[in-house]
Amino acid sequence: MRIATMNIQNLFHRDLSFLRQNASKNLQDWMEEFQALLKNPNKQHQDLGRMRELAFLMGFSPQATEPFLTLRRKCGHLYVKPLGEERQTRATERVGWNGWVELRTYPLDEKHRSAKVGCIAEADPDILVLQEVEDRPSLSDFNRNYLGPKLNGAFEQWLFTEGNDNRGLGHAILTRNGYRIVGFQPHAHEQDQEGEDLFEMDCPEYTVVTPAGKELTIISARFQQDGQDLDLSGKRKEQAQKVRSYCDRLLMQGKDNIVVCGTLGEVSYGDSLRPLLGDKKLRDIPCQSICKIIKGRKGTEEKVSENWLVKHDYLLSSGALYFRVRESGLCFPTISQEAYGSKPPLLWFEFGS
Repeated sequence: MRIATMNIQNLFHRDLSFLRQNASKNLQDWMEEFQALLKNPNKQHQDLGRMRELAFLMGFSPQATEPFLTLRRKCGHLYVKPLGEERQTRATERVGWNGWVELRTYPLDEKHRSAKVGCIAEADPDILVLQEVEDRPSLSDFNRNYLGPKLNGAFEQWLFTEGNDNRGLGHAILTRNGYRIVGFQPHAHEQDQEGEDLFEMDCPEYTVVTPAGKELTIISARFQQDGQDLDLSGKRKEQAQKVRSYCDRLLMQGKDNIVVCGTLGEVSYGDSLRPLLGDKKLRDIPCQSICKIIKGRKGTEEKVSENWLVKHDYLLSSGALYFRVRESGLCFPTISQEAYGSKPPLLWFEFGS
C-alpha cells in the first residue's frame, strides 16, 4: 500500500484574498523601486518605461480604470457584453440590472498545476490525501483530466469535504486499486477555548478498507499557521491535543492502523506539536528517497536537506504501521528556476501487510 499527501494549494483557481495578503508588501517594493528610478538623473529609455509600469501598478496611472465588460441578466441568464460608445440605460425594476462585478477568484497558471501532477504521478499512490482543495467540481476535473492520463486511469473513489473556511477550501481523499472509502467523520464543529472554530478547514477522519479487508484510518489536518505579526502556537497546540485525542480513541477501540497527515504549521521539535510527537505513539515517517528524487540536479541535495530541517508538512503513523514501512520519500513541485521548498512537497510512504 502506498499513501501520499500534499497541501495542493488550490487546483484551478485561488481566492483573491491570497493576492491581497501580499498587496502591501508588493506596493512597498514598487514604491522603493520607483523612488530609486526617480532620483536617477541619467534615466534611460527602459527606465522611463519601467516608471510608467510602476505608476500603473501603484494606481497613479489613469489607464484601465473603467470596466471593459458589462454583465447583464436576461431571462434568468447572465450575458457578458463589451462596453461600447452606446448609451447605457440605468438599472430599473424592468431592466433588471446593468453593471460589472469583481470575480472572487483568479486562475492558476498551468505550469503550477503540471508540477503538482508530476509529483503525484512520480509517487503513484494507492491513496492520495489533499489539503486546500477549492471545490468538488475542481477535484473531479483534476482527477479525470489531469491525474487519469498520467496514472493510466483516474482514481476510482474520491471525496471532497468542505469545512469552516469562508473561501470554501477543504480536504479531499482519492483511492484506487481496490482501496475503498467506507467512513467519514468531520470535526468542523470542534471549538477552542474562546468558543471559536478550532479548525479553520475542518480535520476530517477517513476510514479506508484495503483489498485484503483491513481497516485504515486517515486524519487529514491543516493546523493554524503564524501570521506576519501573530504567534498562533497556542491555537496549534490546542489543535494537536484534539487530534491526539482522536488517535487515543481509535487505539482504545483497537484500531491501530492510523495515519495523520497534512500541514501542521510548526517544526517537529516545536512545543505546539508535542502532544502529537512527544511520546512516540505517533511517529514521523522519515523520507528515505530524497537523493533518488533529486538525482541528477546539481546542487539541489543540500537545498532540500536544509529546507527539510524546518518542515511544516508531515506524514505521521501509528507504531503498527511505522515498523512496516518499506520505503518513503518526498517530491517538491519545482517550476523552472524556482527553489526547492518554495511550495509544499508531496510526501509518500509504502508499507507491507
